[in-house]
Amino acid sequence: MKEPVMHFDGPVWRPPYEATSQLLQVTAGCTWHRCKFCTLYGKQRFRMSPMSEIESDLKVIHRFQPRAHRIFLTGANPFVLTVNRLTDIALLIRKYVGEGLPTIGCFARITDITKKSVDDLRQLHHLGFDFLTIGVESGDTDTLARVNKGYTAEDILEQCSRKRVFNTWRHGFV
Repeated sequence: MKEPVMHFDGPVWRPPYEATSQLLQVTAGCTWHRCKFCTLYGKQRFRMSPMSEIESDLKVIHRFQPRAHRIFLTGANPFVLTVNRLTDIALLIRKYVGEGLPTIGCFARITDITKKSVDDLRQLHHLGFDFLTIGVESGDTDTLARVNKGYTAEDILEQCSRKRVFNTWRHGFV
């Protein structure tokens, strides 16, 4: 019998504090792909993983890690996905790795948060999303412009302050 294999495409990385998290690819590449300093994704284009791949990978996780306590969604910024798609992914996670209701973390750009309403953020938090790792690299607007991050220091402050909606919503910076 052939051993099941999870779907990973391109570079896969996670922050050190996610070392014990189960990785699940839901996107590959970066939506922005214009930062002057970044070479992580090379020429890889952004793509969303098909829901069939995500479900297949969750079945593998269920088989080998049925009590996974945390899922970290891989890709440069999976939080760019629509609230409906993130909801579907969270519900699949609960279906296959539901024991103890695992929490969910992922990478996000500031612009990914901007596109979600406070109600959207509350819904995602209720479904298990509790930690966004945001690659802001600098809090200086001139530096952000020089490296072409696509947002300002004020944008960072505004979007990160929206976390106050939640008692336990956290974010990290890389």
